[in-house]
Amino acid sequence: MTSIETTIRDYILDSFLTDGRSPSLNDDDDLLTILDSLQILRMVMDLEKMYDIKVDNSELTAENLGTVARLAAFVAGKPPKTVC
Repeated sequence: MTSIETTIRDYILDSFLTDGRSPSLNDDDDLLTILDSLQILRMVMDLEKMYDIKVDNSELTAENLGTVARLAAFVAGKPPKTVC
């Protein structure tokens, strides 16, 4: 488990799963069945701010966002956004 995975897991639990639906969240749990589309979008926007990255619309896929592990790997692989 990486620190990015821990940060993402804690963010999801604190931001979206506060009603007791899922007291734990594993690296391979399907986020697309746990979160709705607006929660996914909010999460992506918050991760962009937290990690100073830019996520293109074409990158909003299950392969990139489907699990905590995939999301952490995706975020870790993104270069910092450049300011023009």
